[in-house]
Amino acid sequence: MKSRKKIKILVKSMFKNSLSNGQVDSKKVQDIIREIISKKPANLVKILKSYKRLLSSALTKEEIVVESAEKITGSGQFEEKLLKQTGAKQVSYKTNPKIIFGAKITHGDWIWDATLQAKLERLTINN
Repeated sequence: MKSRKKIKILVKSMFKNSLSNGQVDSKKVQDIIREIISKKPANLVKILKSYKRLLSSALTKEEIVVESAEKITGSGQFEEKLLKQTGAKQVSYKTNPKIIFGAKITHGDWIWDATLQAKLERLTINN
């Protein structure tokens, strides 16, 4: 039990030291990984897996993914507004042939689904 608590405290500290202005800093991450590996603490694999989970979660919040049936063009103002409102670093676009109409926007664990499929599903659930 004490070991788990120590790992959790260590990993949180590693994660906090990985940030610059609230964003994950890849150079800091590399330095932290190098340092922790060189020390070879007990439960190294558990420490690294927990650290990876925290980093992955933080990185998904730094990117917004916009999915649509076709490539989106002329989206400069849309992108600026999304980045400003969410604090994300970048917007990436994906074409998804399963989407017939509309778009799906994902930011971390938040999903805005305005696709035809989602609207049809909502209609069938409500009736």
